[in-house]
Amino acid sequence: MGIISFALQGNYGRYYRDLQELSKKVNKPAWFMFLDTAVCVLRYGSGLQDYLNFQFYNKTHAQRKTYVSIGYLDKVITQLSNIKWSPYISNKTNFHKNYSQYTRRDFFDPDTGYEGFEAFLERNPEFIYKPQIGQCGEGVAKITTDQIKDRKEFYEKVIEQKACLEELVKQHPDWEALCPGCVNTLRVITGAAAGKSWLLFAATRVGSGTSIADNFHMGGSAVLIDMETGKLTGTGIDKKLNDHECSATGIRYDGYAVPYWEEIKQLCLDAALVNDQIHFIGWDVAITPNGPLLIEGNRGSGFDLPQVMAKRGLKDMLEGLVADVEAAEQNKN
Repeated sequence: MGIISFALQGNYGRYYRDLQELSKKVNKPAWFMFLDTAVCVLRYGSGLQDYLNFQFYNKTHAQRKTYVSIGYLDKVITQLSNIKWSPYISNKTNFHKNYSQYTRRDFFDPDTGYEGFEAFLERNPEFIYKPQIGQCGEGVAKITTDQIKDRKEFYEKVIEQKACLEELVKQHPDWEALCPGCVNTLRVITGAAAGKSWLLFAATRVGSGTSIADNFHMGGSAVLIDMETGKLTGTGIDKKLNDHECSATGIRYDGYAVPYWEEIKQLCLDAALVNDQIHFIGWDVAITPNGPLLIEGNRGSGFDLPQVMAKRGLKDMLEGLVADVEAAEQNKN
């Protein structure tokens, strides 16, 4: 029982409690699934969340090895999106500067100092506050200038915390209708090499109505996009793998058209060519009444969402991406 005692500490303790709840649904002992998780970590390079997200407790070895585990993904990202380029794309202020043609909205540049900060507030009585480096929607807030009691103090906080201040995005009414109060972003994954780019995956995230963020971690759902028709397909899926036929506002997902779909595809394909050293990017796209814009780019996109949505392992897709990039780079030389 020593391993179970170890499991009851820290994150392992929370994970084991999750397995105890899961065991009631799948009729498998929690201790067995915990040991099975350890086997998956060693054999496939998977993480704790991989085991749950991909339902490895119901998968055979042949099925498990088809999945992109967190360990395999890390190797691909290292090869195709070297970490030295992280400041170029992952730092939100740098992202605005390097991809300004595609972000298409105002932001505060710390290099402009307090004068630039004041000018930003004058232009934007409402704005979005984000951590400079962050993920999963943590720390994101909508702020109005009348909430700021002391502007110099707030400015110092922004500089100290290295926050990013951005113009508020106004959504296309058809997209706002899915879930008002948050930006319902698309995740579009691209590959690129030797001056060419291509689409790998597309889905939308739709908020739950309880948070400004739309992603899994904040209660949102994800829905696949048919990349040919530009329509949502199937049901929405949340972090607990529950299916939802409709959004929180009652709109049926299946068949719902994505506004400006052709423009969205071109936007991502063009942005993928900005830096020819980053071959694998997940784009977060917002849709405004005047067309799409980029919210941010993720150097080496996570692959939990695509595989949960596809309900199968997509290791073949990433293996194909690696092969395509290597071939394109060789032909270029």
